[in-house]
Amino acid sequence: MSFLKTQSKESIKEYSDSLGLIASLSNLFSESDIPFLHYRAAENIFCKSFDAINASRGDIAFDAVKNGIGIGIKTFVLAGKSKLEKSC
Repeated sequence: MSFLKTQSKESIKEYSDSLGLIASLSNLFSESDIPFLHYRAAENIFCKSFDAINASRGDIAFDAVKNGIGIGIKTFVLAGKSKLEKSC
């Protein structure tokens, strides 16, 4: 089952709205028209919106824990047909 299908509409909206707001601020730091979202911001927004435990600073394969399930939050740059995953 999809994670989002188990979450409230309010939580999903908070997550989407928060990502949009943070991405819109990226123009303050860059001249690019393409929004930049730092991976730590994405992880923190996810945990806040879905009331998950933030495990991103640990040396483990997942970034968040919700109801005993580890969740990996992937951030990447999409350029054409290929993508560049975060390297940090």
